[in-house]
Order: sequence, then structure tokens, then C-alpha cells
Amino acid sequence: MYYHDFHLKRLPLSWKLLVTGFLFLLGSGYLAAAANAFLSVGVSPQAVAEHYGGPRLAPEEEQTLEDQGFVEEEFSLDEEDTDAPDHDMAMGEGMDHDGGETADDTLPPQVLAQVSHVHLLGFSWILLSVGTLACLTRWRESTKAVVVVALTLSLAGDIAGLNLTRFASPGFAWLTVVSASLVGVLLLLVTLRVLWELWLAKDSGGTRP
Repeated sequence: MYYHDFHLKRLPLSWKLLVTGFLFLLGSGYLAAAANAFLSVGVSPQAVAEHYGGPRLAPEEEQTLEDQGFVEEEFSLDEEDTDAPDHDMAMGEGMDHDGGETADDTLPPQVLAQVSHVHLLGFSWILLSVGTLACLTRWRESTKAVVVVALTLSLAGDIAGLNLTRFASPGFAWLTVVSASLVGVLLLLVTLRVLWELWLAKDSGGTRP
């Protein structure tokens, strides 16, 4: 189905500004998320595997997840947290009765479940909003379909890679790296196309390749 009667160029100024502002904030949010991932985890498959494949979160990060559902601060697994002994005792995890660390130092499934559900809910809105804008462009229908499917798979693959790294094999860390990178590429392509049609393209009708 082609939208012969619709063109982003025809939107009123208020709508153009709204869409432009949305794309600006979305792009800024993605860059901030990428910076956070770089600073707290790393962007290489090895870094992702080391972070999600074996070691568990520090007590302060567990508390942050419990309070707000996500973590923004960088933490180190090599340094002991000397400021939160009461939290360790309350959680009853990571310490034995003599005050030493237990043998189980893996990332708790509950924590990864929290990370997954928070991100997937947000990703669904990214898919809906960006996918809608992509479908409203003058791209060919086949191009739109490829963009929507690729965006869906890359967003899902980002979180699937984390879970597979934790529960299957650290070798799946590459899936998260590739998926997250593809999301960035697709967001950039859709953003450039939408902005071009909003402000620069001529309203000549029809569907453009």
C-alpha cells in the first residue's frame, strides 16, 4: 500500500517541529545510552561477556536496580564495597557466615530479568515511534519493510544477546554488540530520511525509492 496523498513535507510547521524535536531527543538518548554502556561495561564482545557472563552486580547496583529499575553508574568488580555492609547482610548474598565471599559470584537471574523488562518496554516504544515515521516516508514499501524488520530484530537481539551470554555461552556477546550497533545505524538512516523529507524534499507526489 502506498500513501500517495501523504507527504511529510505537507505537515504544518508545528508538526515538523514536533517530529524534529522527537528525533533530536531520541538521538541524544541513544548517544547517552551508548556512552553509559561504553563507560560501565565496554563495547567489545569480550567486555560484554565478562560483565554479563559471570560476575554479579555490586551491592550498590543491586540497590539501584531495586529502586529505579536501571543502573547508570559505573562500578568495579575489583573493589570491595566498604560502605554498604548492612546491605550485604540484608540481601544475604555474596557473603558467608564468616564474612567472606561465597563461591556463587554469578549475575543473579532476577537482576537480568529486571534489566531485560525495563529495556524491552522502552524498545517497544522506540520501534513503534521510529517504525511509524519510517512507514510515513516516501521509501519504497519493500525498503520500509526491511527497515521495520531489521529494527525489530536488532532491538530484540540486543537483549537476547545479554541473556544468551549469561545463560548459554559468553560467545553470544557479539550478538549484543552487533545488534546495538545496527540499532544506531537504523535510527540514523530513518532520522536523516525523515528530516530530509520534512525540510528539504520537493512535494512531487508518489513514492520515491
